[in-house]
Amino acid sequence: MRNFIDFLIKKSSWIWAILLTVVSLYLVFTQNSYQRSVYLTSANRVTGEIYKFSNQIESYIHMQRNNRQLLEENARLHNEVETLKSVLTGFATDSIYYGHAFANDTARPPQFDFIPATVVNKSISGVNNFLTLDKGLLDGVKSDMGVISQTGIVGVIFNVSDHFSVVIPVVNPKFRVSAKIKNSENSGSLGWSGPELNIAQLEQLPKHEPFRSGDTVVTSYSRIFPKDLVIGYTVSVAKSKDDNFNSFNIELASDFHSLQHVMIIRDRFFDEQRKLEESISIP
Repeated sequence: MRNFIDFLIKKSSWIWAILLTVVSLYLVFTQNSYQRSVYLTSANRVTGEIYKFSNQIESYIHMQRNNRQLLEENARLHNEVETLKSVLTGFATDSIYYGHAFANDTARPPQFDFIPATVVNKSISGVNNFLTLDKGLLDGVKSDMGVISQTGIVGVIFNVSDHFSVVIPVVNPKFRVSAKIKNSENSGSLGWSGPELNIAQLEQLPKHEPFRSGDTVVTSYSRIFPKDLVIGYTVSVAKSKDDNFNSFNIELASDFHSLQHVMIIRDRFFDEQRKLEESISIP
């Protein structure tokens, strides 16, 4: 106690100065309307900035959860669309051949459903680019499944473990897919030869294939991707390896720099079609 009293005596001048300053400020802001309004305005501004910063932190904390929920909802909507397509296709076919009464009994189940996934690792700085996803065998993922983003195709599942899968993306020289310009009947082969990460090449299109900058390029015949999925947009005519065909530079729809969330395409009939095609032996 004695030490505390000695401390107060030594620092008495500072203590009195602080007390007098506080009392002076109180009198200034309570007895003068202008100073009081300035104080209240400043206090509200500081409080507003604090609340804004706090809300930004809270939004960031919940962002991953919200993104996951949006991805799952998007996958669910894709599944519903595929189911609806299948029902409508079966309904139209049965209406022609059997009549409306049998449509529901013979409707073909949807061919595709979608598994939401998150990119947990990526290598896109060289040639042998790859992506790693947080879904694997235990989630129903297998090799040779297609992967898409919100804007376009991403790649193909190459290898799978119980909890993870590795994707060969479009921006890898090993990736090829059948593609065409939308509303065209002529299919070519799309691949990537670098070095630009957002530019691929659509090759082996007939010389008479019409071309306009900005045309949409979509998937064509593929065992991995459904038809008419967006791949990218034509930018310019590229150098062709064969004078009998045209080649185009394509700006890819998926942004691999910012890619975080994807959907894996599960084809219910993939194994059936593959086994049937592999059974063909040509002498």
